[in-house]
Amino acid sequence: MATNQSITSYAAFLKALLSDRERFFEEVVEGVGLGSKLRYAVFTIIGLAGFFGLVAGAYSGPAQAASAGIKLPFLFFATFAVCFPAFFVVQVLVGSRLRLLQVAVLVFGALALTSVLLAAFVPITAFFLITGANYYFQHLLNIAIASVAGLFGMYALHEGLSVVCEKRGVYPRKALTIMRAWAVLFAFVGIQLAWSLRPFLGDRNQPFQVFGRYQGNFYAAIIYAVNKLLHGDETPSGASVHDRGRRQDSRAVARQRDPNDRGDRGLFAAHSADDLQVGAGETDSGGEAREGVALSEEHHRSLVGRADPKQRIGLRALEEVAY
Repeated sequence: MATNQSITSYAAFLKALLSDRERFFEEVVEGVGLGSKLRYAVFTIIGLAGFFGLVAGAYSGPAQAASAGIKLPFLFFATFAVCFPAFFVVQVLVGSRLRLLQVAVLVFGALALTSVLLAAFVPITAFFLITGANYYFQHLLNIAIASVAGLFGMYALHEGLSVVCEKRGVYPRKALTIMRAWAVLFAFVGIQLAWSLRPFLGDRNQPFQVFGRYQGNFYAAIIYAVNKLLHGDETPSGASVHDRGRRQDSRAVARQRDPNDRGDRGLFAAHSADDLQVGAGETDSGGEAREGVALSEEHHRSLVGRADPKQRIGLRALEEVAY
């Protein structure tokens, strides 16, 4: 069947992926048109996955749309590059007789099917974008769509390898178990890469940026978005939760470096109790300048020399109180 009705056009390639995958897999096993199938798959990933990214990123404007349209296909190719070598070597070790190009075409076919499904969901994404759905809903919606499309693509790959195993005898059944474990690994690698390439949706309240500098992880971000959606928040207020966490961490580090730091009052509080006198020569145990505190003459001159104009005003006021 594959020889008489070989896939010779892009339209036939898409039709085979959607409604005649058995024919597609049999042609791959027979080695028919592997180069053209690989080109069609790459074109599909770039065009349709990029189209989905373009629409999703349009939430934050044209620049973010173009960025997401480029990054989403790159995510597919980068995940393939990371995961495929281990997959192919293990398949060979357990007895697979499929060649490198054949396995690559099978995997790219699954990714192409994932891209077709992403493009099919574009009208839904565009509908909520036009009708003003909030940031967190759009964020979770796009993740859900990508998850469903990815799962279906991996299912199609498993289905194809099962056909190869049963009808052609060039793929051992025990390798199917390995393929399932590899699919899970592929998903985790893809999630981590997507987190590294963020943002895809972007934030209207923030300037455009190609890559974010957030802390945390993908799973914490999902929980945060669900919580915000349930509380009815429309958009991130000011800086994102990751930026706020980063600033809090920076302040914590600063406090560890200077435990006596009191903001604008640090110039007075950072000096030892030997330099401060309370009343008739009594030392303040807290080491801070309070009402009735006198600075030694020598240290007073050193403070005035180092202080900026605002701090000099404070020193003069302190001097008037003390004397």
